[in-house]
Amino acid sequence: MLKTFALACAFGATLLAGGCAQQQPPAAATQAATQAGAASLYQPTATFQEVMDSVVDPAADYIWQAVSTKIDAQGTHDFVPHTAGEWHQLRQKAIVLVESANLIAVPGRRVARGTTTIEDVAPLEVDKIQRRLDTQHDQLLGFAGAMRDISLTLLADIDRKDTEAIVEHGATLDEVCEACHKVFWYPDQILPTDTKK
Repeated sequence: MLKTFALACAFGATLLAGGCAQQQPPAAATQAATQAGAASLYQPTATFQEVMDSVVDPAADYIWQAVSTKIDAQGTHDFVPHTAGEWHQLRQKAIVLVESANLIAVPGRRVARGTTTIEDVAPLEVDKIQRRLDTQHDQLLGFAGAMRDISLTLLADIDRKDTEAIVEHGATLDEVCEACHKVFWYPDQILPTDTKK
């Protein structure tokens, strides 16, 4: 009886060891993955335009609109999240903005695939913008860091459900975004706020 039990245990241990061994990734695959990771930490595929159009802009617009006031012919309308689900969605957008800073900071990202803007197909000085992004990357990192910081602040505001703070810091987010655009996208454009009377 004891001999039979010992043989059964040994057989089970052998099967278990074999199963574990089969679950190990092939050495060649592990080596290939290691080499690929060492070759390039970053592989930016989307352009700056695409990152802005698909990630940054939708998240920022959602935050600005979720807590806002609009005035029309029918009167004044205040918009704020009410349900737990609405607050959760707002928090998701803040997280997207926080991590978008890392997308912006990745070196080697192209400005665009063509020579026009995505949203309205307006002419875009791609070569000049690309040159500014490449030669002033440290400044770009500064703007990315500023966006991360204000997005983290907004995240804390959302967690507290502090609508006044969300409006205030949402305006700061807009200022950070516009300052970055003024440096890299349209430095020669005179904006209304630049006009001195």
